[in-house]
Amino acid sequence: MKTLFKDRYNQDKFIVGMVHTLALPGSPLYDRTGGMKKLIKQAKKEAQILVDLGYHSVMYCNESDMPYLPVMAPETTAAMTDLVAECQADLGVPFGINMLIDPISSLSIAHATGAGFIRCFLTGSYVGDIGHVVPDGARTLRLRAELDAQDIALICNVTPGFSITLDSRPTPQVASGAVFLGLADSVCVSGPAAAKEADLSKIADTAAAVPDTPVMVGTGVSESNILAMAEVSDGFIIGSSIKVDGQTLNEVDPKRAEALMKTFNSVYG
Repeated sequence: MKTLFKDRYNQDKFIVGMVHTLALPGSPLYDRTGGMKKLIKQAKKEAQILVDLGYHSVMYCNESDMPYLPVMAPETTAAMTDLVAECQADLGVPFGINMLIDPISSLSIAHATGAGFIRCFLTGSYVGDIGHVVPDGARTLRLRAELDAQDIALICNVTPGFSITLDSRPTPQVASGAVFLGLADSVCVSGPAAAKEADLSKIADTAAAVPDTPVMVGTGVSESNILAMAEVSDGFIIGSSIKVDGQTLNEVDPKRAEALMKTFNSVYG
């Protein structure tokens, strides 16, 4: 349904601000001294900044958990569930979950915390820095049905990050398959890695291929290109460009985050 975000959140162009958490328990970079208190404190701070600046929603992601596991460790899923619940207790905005690269974990956390959407891979086969990844979309959709959690929207990546797709079809065809076979509620077109700008023509062609499905832009959205991106897409997942020095794993920079929203609101506010 093309009007998914308009119907749910009353936004013609839906803006998701990323909260990239510090490394979670179970990952090599986890700060055992600071522990969960440190993680929750920073995540709360960043989420509140985004809410105060008018971002339509936030999404929590374990971006710092390199190298990424295809199946999350139980302690990692539990930790993110605790963190999200703590952060959202005082926030009044919609939110989503993106556990790289495990849609089952994302969906489980979303269901437990009341999230409205997840970002995930549902179809395809990928190889690269994160190894060989074959998403378990079938199990993800079955779990959503078993949990009676159809209200959790699935934003399906149709372009890979830090890897290549083993599917040689053009992205618009991949997106069509993700909607028809993967039952994706929305599709997400990104650049080749975090912070890398997505190809404008590829976004437009994808939107034409799935005219009844909202198309999100997943990487490289910035103050300088958001208005151009808005002409061919329905929403944005924004992270790196609103971080200190534009670096993905840095904290949210309030000035950068504000500048982007001011530019967006100059046309769509």
